[in-house]
Amino acid sequence: MKRGMLCLSPVGIGAWRDFGGALVLIVMFILARRRFALRPLDLLPLLGVALLGFVWPHSLQPALVGRIGGAFVGMTVGMTPLLTILVSIPILGVFPTPRQLAGVLGALVCMAVLMWDELQHSVALRDLILAFSVPTTYSIANSWIRRSLRHLPPLELTLLCLLTASGVLLPLSMVVGDPKVSKPEDWPVALAAVATLGVAGTGIATLLFNKLVQDQGPLFASMTTNLVPVGAVLWGWADGERITPIQVAALVGVLAMVTIVQFGSAQKLPVVGPE
Repeated sequence: MKRGMLCLSPVGIGAWRDFGGALVLIVMFILARRRFALRPLDLLPLLGVALLGFVWPHSLQPALVGRIGGAFVGMTVGMTPLLTILVSIPILGVFPTPRQLAGVLGALVCMAVLMWDELQHSVALRDLILAFSVPTTYSIANSWIRRSLRHLPPLELTLLCLLTASGVLLPLSMVVGDPKVSKPEDWPVALAAVATLGVAGTGIATLLFNKLVQDQGPLFASMTTNLVPVGAVLWGWADGERITPIQVAALVGVLAMVTIVQFGSAQKLPVVGPE
């Protein structure tokens, strides 16, 4: 995202990553010779998932990365499993166990420490709230998939979400955001970054994630975000971003709490043998 910001607006990055991911999945869908299983009553939840899980975070995250750095933005994504527990109560009717509740409360304390540390370094409160809105919308979208769209094959679900999101963001990118003054030599780097983000980080990765959501549930699937903060901190450190000991300590605390929450949450799937 940071390299894409050399030439593209945040909304433009979101638009082209979703469109690039959709192109890859269209090819996979055609090769698989699938038929659409979408029903008319699926349109509203599909739109909700596309807006909350794709349009909002994909257009917001690049702007936040440019303002407060990829390391901190990546740290906040690690809150997804814990927020999933909270949003699963009203959406799925699933209540946390005492162990899970203890993990959520412990992680919230660690995230409060992270926010305090960022505020001490002149980061705007608005940006902090926006950063934490991303894992919140991810959690809602994941729970919504489990509740209303579980019957859709993961490939079809992901493809339709990406097509919907790119259909919203591509026109929006034409009118939102100031024109960027970029150097000609920056374009190859920016385009390569957005292409990689779209194909691998959006198309293929989201397809695998949605399959986990449907097979194992949103809580277990969101465990994959545990590694995002670690990778984000390493990339931020390599890119010269400010990484403080307090941030590292709080991050370790969040990961520990997520581990407590996730322990034993995988579901045993039935073994399907040859017909």
